[in-house]
Amino acid sequence: MTTKVNKQSTRVDYSQMKEDNVNNTTARNDVFGKGGKLYFLYIGHDGSGTSVFDFVKLYDTKEQVTVGTTLPDFIFSAESGSKEVYHFPNGLTFTNGLAFNASNTGGTAAGSAPSATLDIQMVFK
Repeated sequence: MTTKVNKQSTRVDYSQMKEDNVNNTTARNDVFGKGGKLYFLYIGHDGSGTSVFDFVKLYDTKEQVTVGTTLPDFIFSAESGSKEVYHFPNGLTFTNGLAFNASNTGGTAAGSAPSATLDIQMVFK
């Protein structure tokens, strides 16, 4: 599981992050290395079954996230077997930086590992 950030040309100035096989609650800290706006979030859920949800939690911080203690700024869900696409035309603002983690529990609790692996992509500027 490796986070990959692809910095687009300076004329466009968007960065794309892709991480496949997210299967634990470990926080990925200051993913883009700067503050900015999130314009796109994709969550691919590899599970099967119905009514099983996992959650991606986003944090506006460049500091180390303590999962279960640091309060997320945004929480997005993905149902088992789904491909969730979230577009933010005006962007979600992250003043300090963007960190994220995934778990099987919504809200601020740490929870456990997602029920299946998640593929996560983001576009940030």
